[in-house]
Amino acid sequence: MKLAFNYVLKLKSLPCNSCHGVVFETLLSDFSADTKSGPNLVASTLEHLKNSNISLNIIDNLHVQCPPPWEEHNIDVDISLMKQNKENTSGVAYQKEFFRIKEKCSNHYAVFTDSSKLEVNVAAAAYFSEHPDRSKATRLRDGLSFFSTELEGIALSLTEIKKLTKYHKNFVIYSDSLSALQAIQSKNFKVIDIRRLYNLIRKFLPYVHISFVWIAAHVGIQLNDNVDKLAKAALNRASCSGKLICWWDLKPKMNAYINCVWQRDWDAEGANKLHEVLPNLGEDLHRRGEGAGRKRETAMCRLRVGHTWLTQSYLLKNEEQPFVMPATAFTLSGIF
Repeated sequence: MKLAFNYVLKLKSLPCNSCHGVVFETLLSDFSADTKSGPNLVASTLEHLKNSNISLNIIDNLHVQCPPPWEEHNIDVDISLMKQNKENTSGVAYQKEFFRIKEKCSNHYAVFTDSSKLEVNVAAAAYFSEHPDRSKATRLRDGLSFFSTELEGIALSLTEIKKLTKYHKNFVIYSDSLSALQAIQSKNFKVIDIRRLYNLIRKFLPYVHISFVWIAAHVGIQLNDNVDKLAKAALNRASCSGKLICWWDLKPKMNAYINCVWQRDWDAEGANKLHEVLPNLGEDLHRRGEGAGRKRETAMCRLRVGHTWLTQSYLLKNEEQPFVMPATAFTLSGIF
């Protein structure tokens, strides 16, 4: 089921794929025609999507061209602060390093980006420290991942930076999202939002330079706290952006639905002896201790399901099953 879900969601984002029209433009009744084996994979998957309240209409299916591989981009990404362990580094030390980088980029126009999430509500913001009135914040469609939301915050800043290229040629964007900056640095063009960001940057004049700098969140950097407040305030807006969702952002909702279906089916198997061992799917039965190895895990697993030489050897010896008492099988649960 999970593979079928992934296939349908990803296919929805690829309208150029030859299978797209077959799956989404053919009437569902054509797929559901009575056959000996019942509805096929497409029909059953689309039915599950309907039951899970996952709308295919919000999936981003716009084709975004990849920048040419030979093209140079006048940007650089500084993630040097990640070398410090946040658990062992004080906020004052991070502030000191931030001011060192800020001094190094003193001739750059500074922009801070951030995102915020409250339950399913998400928002992104871009704060312009020199001109706070230019700051932007928007509430995004519910369910977006932090990664996509952070990239949207960077996109907000780039859209506004485009208007400032007449007056400034050097810009620095500070973000506390390490994953977003690493994706920009590695030019991960598999991500549609990364392609969009690079296409935005391509529109700038060749002599406009943009730097991306990672900073730690919630360590007392006032300007980063300002953009955080801006993003939090946008969470309460009644209307949200009409930005479509990348298909992989629907995976958490998909996984929650699949787990619910699996749990419902498993609860119907009350007579199965393994149901007593694992009543709730997803529980970690191993609970690895210090130095636990494969041998210990195997022994613990066999004890839980009751497969031991003491209780199961009669199968290998082709003997009758032993009983502790009449009609009471010789099992570990019976012993203990």
